[in-house]
Amino acid sequence: MSAFDQILAEHPYILGTFLSEIAAPNLLRIMKSAGLRFVVVDCEHGYFDYAQVAAIAAVGNGIGFPVIVRIPSITREPIQKFLDAGVDGLLAPMTNTAEQARDLVRFGKYAPLGARGISTTRPHTEYNPGKLADYLARANTRVMLFVQIETATGVAAAADIAATAGIDALFIGPNDLASDYGCPGDFHTPRMQEALRAVTVAAKNAGKPSGILASDVAFLKECRELGMRIFSCNSEVGLLRQRMKTLCGEF
Repeated sequence: MSAFDQILAEHPYILGTFLSEIAAPNLLRIMKSAGLRFVVVDCEHGYFDYAQVAAIAAVGNGIGFPVIVRIPSITREPIQKFLDAGVDGLLAPMTNTAEQARDLVRFGKYAPLGARGISTTRPHTEYNPGKLADYLARANTRVMLFVQIETATGVAAAADIAATAGIDALFIGPNDLASDYGCPGDFHTPRMQEALRAVTVAAKNAGKPSGILASDVAFLKECRELGMRIFSCNSEVGLLRQRMKTLCGEF
């Protein structure tokens, strides 16, 4: 069981946040002490390099705080390097088809489930993998692969994406999805509400959790009522700015 699975097994729903641009590994200690359960390092829009992510993953591994990387694309290089650095999982943005989901599994899981390249004297094995076959099986259980549904096409394919072996959860990216529906910033149109329900049901029917990434706590609570279990709220930058703004207002 992965660290992420363990947390999900112990709680009906979990809350994390994004790391969007501040490459300070000890921010994870602050997040954990505040009660958050995981962090998503944004390497889609953010400008973290591999060494920075490796340092963040090292702290996460050391304190038992899952580190998920939102990858820039479903391609071999970033998937291979982030996983070898020891991150706990990957989030693939703009996943529109089951074929893309299968590519994520192919690059992110070892055989027989996938075809991840093998290099074991690395952080992801603690430089001590032991018997190779046993390690590969453990790694396939440890690594979490998440997809992000952000378009009408992705919503339509949600059931097939969720049914893909090796995919662990479905997330919704509401900003891009609302924009694709022609209602940017509005998550309460009938079409958006139906999409939220459709993805949640698709994941549930496949026996997998669903989640969403947003900054509005009230909206996240609505999604929790729909049956979603994994929530990422705001980012280190947004939360820092929010508190600074509150402080200025109080003063």
